[in-house]
Amino acid sequence: MLHSKSKKIVLPLFFSLLMTLCCPGLTYAEESYDTGDVAASRAAEQRAAIAKRKERIRKEKEADAQKAAETQQAQPAETQQPAQEQAEKPAAQ
Repeated sequence: MLHSKSKKIVLPLFFSLLMTLCCPGLTYAEESYDTGDVAASRAAEQRAAIAKRKERIRKEKEADAQKAAETQQAQPAETQQPAQEQAEKPAAQ
């Protein structure tokens, strides 16, 4: 009879000890993990980096377009000068 009473006491004692050991760990785990905040901050950083990269690419394209426009404006002036010189030569002769 003593044997059956000890089994009945040991089982609830074991579960209460187990729950006492596990519950503080779960409580601390909930407090220490800020997965939502971390994920949101990482996403914000990534969006900022993407926007910065797009702005840099846009500026590079604008600079390339401006250089192309400048070279295009410079080329007709160079090509017109020889044509004008050729027009002057026949008139002089």
